[in-house]
Amino acid sequence: MIWDLTGEIYTGMWNYEPPFPEVEILPLPKVDWVKTEVYCDIFSGLHSQSGTYLETPMHLLGDASYPLGDVPIERLVGMDAVVLHLPEISPSGTRTPISRTQLLDFDIPEGVAILISTGWGRFWKESFYLEESPYFTYDAVEYLISKKPFLLGTDFPRWENLEHPQGFFPAFYDANILMLAPCVNLEQLPVCGKLTALPLRVDTTCCAPVRAVFEA
Repeated sequence: MIWDLTGEIYTGMWNYEPPFPEVEILPLPKVDWVKTEVYCDIFSGLHSQSGTYLETPMHLLGDASYPLGDVPIERLVGMDAVVLHLPEISPSGTRTPISRTQLLDFDIPEGVAILISTGWGRFWKESFYLEESPYFTYDAVEYLISKKPFLLGTDFPRWENLEHPQGFFPAFYDANILMLAPCVNLEQLPVCGKLTALPLRVDTTCCAPVRAVFEA
């Protein structure tokens, strides 16, 4: 079976705060230099973290790291992946932390793609999707780093708690781990399978929208 893990991009979708532009899909005006009508769209406001995206440590480390285009494509197709199914999180008006304790019972081999499922992808089109997103505690990310994953992915969009920062991103990016987020449908996946995540081929960027699929 194959599952699509990619969140839909659409006009008015959730978005990170300014200066990130808002996504708007607009029809292309009439093309005067062809004789027939043609149909196309303008993706206004599309940016490297629109929807589900893949990211390298360059996002934090700048020129000390490498752009997304330098990741060999063969590393992004058919990755060994494990899914950690945490209890599903529902909106509560506040943000729910994910701690190290919640991860200890899972069997996580080294060097694979790790996907964290909380069920939050169910709320992709809800107004609270970003503001009430679950987040990682420092000790959770520290533990995941110790498993030396090639990639870490989640079904929630905001890993950090901006009001009470956990401060794990320097350690995460120093460990040279790719980020895949936010995904949908992780709660439907089996524990093990193959992950493919193919980003747009954009020159020099640290991250780009991706089509991600899981096969088992």
